[in-house]
Parts: sequence; C-alpha cells; structure tokens
Amino acid sequence: MIKLADDYLGYNRQGTFLTEKGYLVGLRMRLWQLSQIKAKEFPEGYQFKWIVFNLFNKKEQILFDNHQDKPPHYHIDSKQEFFKWKSLAETEKMFWQMVYQKFGYFNYEQ
Repeated sequence: MIKLADDYLGYNRQGTFLTEKGYLVGLRMRLWQLSQIKAKEFPEGYQFKWIVFNLFNKKEQILFDNHQDKPPHYHIDSKQEFFKWKSLAETEKMFWQMVYQKFGYFNYEQ
C-alpha cells in the first residue's frame, strides 16, 4: 500500500458470520482515502481491500481490491476480473451482491 502522512483509514470492518446458506464466513473490509494520489489505480483517491471467505475453505472467496499498478478488480475464488469504477457506493453494492449470491445473506452490521 502507498501511505502518506495525510492519508487516513476510512473504515476497518471485520467479523465472523453464519450466512443463510449455512456458510461460516470471515469478513475483512478496509478502505483508505489517499490524499495526494491521483492515479487510475486509485479512483477518487480510494484504496480498498474487501474480502469475504469461507472459514473452512479459504480459497472460496469474494475479494475486491486495488493497489499500485493494478486498478480495481475482483476475485471470485481464483478467477480475477477487472471492472469499470463508477463510484464507491456502486462498487460496494456490486461487492455485496456477489457475496450474497455466492454465500447467502448475512447481516454484517450487527
């Protein structure tokens, strides 16, 4: 991760949840606001790493991230795909849709 003095961690969410499909999943979501970075890898100055994974088979996962030399992309298990950034809200919405489709619903805000 690129880190500068004026950068800050927007949020850091984590937990373990039982989904409606019976999966026990781990959640890790981190979002940074990069104050001085204006590059295609970091749309709107955001760097993020969001993952939900099966605790009994960690290769089963939905992972969204971006980093230096790699613009926003997602992983479904071992398959990687790039996507067009629209906004932070739209990207989070897409993440949760994919998570719920794969693992089933759970309330991560409990």
